[in-house]
Amino acid sequence: MTETTNLSKIKRDKMIDTLKEIKKNITNEEVLDNLSIIENELTKKKYGLIWEEHEERVDKDLETQIPTFEEKKDKEIITNSDDKFNFLLEGDNLHSLYLLEKNT
Repeated sequence: MTETTNLSKIKRDKMIDTLKEIKKNITNEEVLDNLSIIENELTKKKYGLIWEEHEERVDKDLETQIPTFEEKKDKEIITNSDDKFNFLLEGDNLHSLYLLEKNT
């Protein structure tokens, strides 16, 4: 099974393909022009936030796997070896919070 993070694009592409098939069987110029307007709207660059209705792979992984920190020595910054250490956590906000919650 192939996972994707952009279901909106998949849906738009499917609608565009459907419109192209419909246009093959239509001879009325006004109807063709209106279908072209719809097709142009579907292909325009989109900006903004979209909340997809799907489960992300990482959410599925968290059901059966325990998250762990991975130390990257090449990114280590030491200013004073006597001080307690701090760390930088890189990742998606929600998933990083889950990781912190599980490790405290």
